[in-house]
Amino acid sequence: MIKPNPFTPQSGWEPRFFGGREEELNFFEKVLSESIKGAANHMVILGEWGTGKTSLAKQLKKIAQSQGCPTAFCPLSNISSRSALKDTIHLIAQEMLLGLPKDAAVENADNLLKDLGQLQPQVKFTKFLLNLWGTIEDNTAVVFIDDVQNLDINAGVIDTLRSVLSRDEVIKNTNYLFVLLSTPRGWQDFIDKHNPVGRFFRKRIYLENLDQVETSEIIDKTLSEAEVDFNDDIKKAIYDNTEGHPYELQLLCSNLYDSQLQANITNDIFIKALKNTLRELGKDYFEALYRRASDREKEVLSILVEKNKPLSIADIRSVMITEKRKAGFPIANIKNFLYRLYEKEIIKRKDSGEFEIIDPMFAKYLEVFEFQKGV
Repeated sequence: MIKPNPFTPQSGWEPRFFGGREEELNFFEKVLSESIKGAANHMVILGEWGTGKTSLAKQLKKIAQSQGCPTAFCPLSNISSRSALKDTIHLIAQEMLLGLPKDAAVENADNLLKDLGQLQPQVKFTKFLLNLWGTIEDNTAVVFIDDVQNLDINAGVIDTLRSVLSRDEVIKNTNYLFVLLSTPRGWQDFIDKHNPVGRFFRKRIYLENLDQVETSEIIDKTLSEAEVDFNDDIKKAIYDNTEGHPYELQLLCSNLYDSQLQANITNDIFIKALKNTLRELGKDYFEALYRRASDREKEVLSILVEKNKPLSIADIRSVMITEKRKAGFPIANIKNFLYRLYEKEIIKRKDSGEFEIIDPMFAKYLEVFEFQKGV
């Protein structure tokens, strides 16, 4: 009997086997070592959607705990009320209470918040950090704040955090290490709005996709006890389609594993599993991403999908004029349409100035389900 599916594409689940990221793990160990010695360097983990920021943070949390450091993990949801700063600071403080105090005798820790009453968020969080430190009594306490890109840029949460952690009384009397997780674009927006933030959170990890060797290793080790094997051609096809994107890798492998319960993986089965993967990615993320584009922007997007390569503004203008020949299309506005797509994080801009779809599987999803050309 074949064992249950070992791949874990579900949001929030850790992969059965955590592979790659050796450089990132070593980088954090160095930062943590410096913090334990009293030189905290608050840091940022940057990565696109699904690249494994949260999974990496959970591994880093284990490293910190193995060093005797108490840790807290705070995922952030969208808080859009007028009191976003107050509510977010309160949420971070509450999550710290759940994770940091190691002594069960700290039964009334929540009073650290309640007793501060109606103080302004910056003052309140400063006093909270100072009071909480008295219940920790460790060299370093590590606080992970996930999904920072969900914060309202104008609320000033990250700038308030920077300001509090810069205060002399906090630096001299506590030893917290804050690790923020964000998409690159989301983090850039904070830097643009609050320039000192970028200089304060200097240490950075940028998560790229896994390479082909790492992808193959993760597949092999995940399947090591599953009595199922993906041959080299299948593993190459997985990499070619996902380009090592961790979430897409887990999802496609999960669908392939379920297919192999019926038979060996043939090309037809692979195509079916790929289409199911694209459909699920659509429900998870791609449909909502595509809806951000206006009708005119979608016409420009279709050219990038059709050509399947990076294109310049001039390239797209040429295709629209010589191939599409759409009457009434505002050719002069193509540059604006591209930059709007970029602002909406639907496309990305290369250093050369050319544009391409933000993610290869998103491009394939558009081709199959939106522009209906088949796999």
